[in-house]
Amino acid sequence: MDVVSVGPPVEHASVPMTRVIRRYIQFALAPFNRSHAHFVSSSALVMVFPLISAPIVARLYSPNDFGIYAVFFSLATITSTVSTLELRNIAFLEESRERGAHGVLLTLSTVFLISLALLFAVVFLPDAWLIHLFGVAFIPFLIWLPVTVFLMGAGLALNAWATREKEFNVLARNNLVLGLSTMLLQIGIGSFSPGPIGLIVANMLGLVLGGTLLAVLFAKAFRSLQLQFSLRSGFGQFRTHYRLTLWMMPGTLVNSMSQFLPDLLINRFFGPALLGQYSLAMRMINMPISILGSSLQGFFQQQASEEFNRDGRCTASFWRFALLGIVSVLVFILPVILVVPYLFPLIFGSQWTEAGTLIQAVAFLTIVRFISSPLSYVWIIRGRQRLNFIWQIGQLVIGLGTLVLPSLIDPQITLFSTLWIYSVGVGCWYVLAIVISYSLSRRGQTKHEPM
Repeated sequence: MDVVSVGPPVEHASVPMTRVIRRYIQFALAPFNRSHAHFVSSSALVMVFPLISAPIVARLYSPNDFGIYAVFFSLATITSTVSTLELRNIAFLEESRERGAHGVLLTLSTVFLISLALLFAVVFLPDAWLIHLFGVAFIPFLIWLPVTVFLMGAGLALNAWATREKEFNVLARNNLVLGLSTMLLQIGIGSFSPGPIGLIVANMLGLVLGGTLLAVLFAKAFRSLQLQFSLRSGFGQFRTHYRLTLWMMPGTLVNSMSQFLPDLLINRFFGPALLGQYSLAMRMINMPISILGSSLQGFFQQQASEEFNRDGRCTASFWRFALLGIVSVLVFILPVILVVPYLFPLIFGSQWTEAGTLIQAVAFLTIVRFISSPLSYVWIIRGRQRLNFIWQIGQLVIGLGTLVLPSLIDPQITLFSTLWIYSVGVGCWYVLAIVISYSLSRRGQTKHEPM
């Protein structure tokens, strides 16, 4: 079989360097248009908003306020993700616009019913049960949870439709409106010292303002397509795509629970005030790391896929990006972790001193996860989704054990010590993921491996 080159254009040594650079930039950006660039840049800008507003917000709200909001946001995110039953992917799977839009209506209906069921649970479940799960300080704010779940779940469904329609300019504006309005509302409402409800209401209003753009876009499609939706048509489409719920939703649930498990358990064993310290610490360290990590992951996906398609393996890309990750840790991440305990009181005020030290408690996990995350794309290239799901379950079990057992064995243990144990335990699990990624990158492609 003839091999067709898919790499960047090759330039001779006599060609000026500026032309070479220009050709390489054109090659890199060829698959993208201006709306793609607008969407990506707006997403990056939205991630910066919390960094800009954090010094102000941290002085308007107490650690206890942050802790209660962290529990609220964790529950809302987990429940809203599950509320779609992964049916939002119907928008991408159906070939016709009519069937795709019908799938969005099915998803919106599912989100509404689950949010309604959550409302009944919040109203009618005994307070003693809820207090045992979340603590007495959180109970007054539970009534806002069903509304937030509906707004977030509906946003996921409408976002899927806008993506299918390639309305990246609308998605970019939605991101900017959501991020900017939430930031300004948190500051504006916070000036009246409302407590946790200020953060909750600001988030809800931001979701409404941002989601309006997506709702208008879908409403136009609804009118133009003259959609008809009924219980029978919805059930019929669900029967066609029930595997989304059966196979994809468990993985999504495990992933979400692994992500927010520390917040829920820290609140359970140490209270909302210490959770607030942890929440701000993770907010400040994860935002810049996620921006840098997303960039590395995008480049690795492209280069590893090309190398795998060409050579049947991607070992060179693995080592190149593993080394790049280590260098990034030494140059950017490690210095920040070392100096952050001294900077937090200066930037956020004396009440946030402990937050800086908690970053050091999870330093090992932060570093190993940063290196591992881009490299784990090898699992997708190899079609090892089942292995990835098993690994996610293992991460959830280890996280649960390292956060719960120390407090049960020693009720006097500090949050710093608990997080250190959690960091080492889950961090070692990520080391195993790196080893598996390397093993998968070495294997030659002897036969087609299903994705």
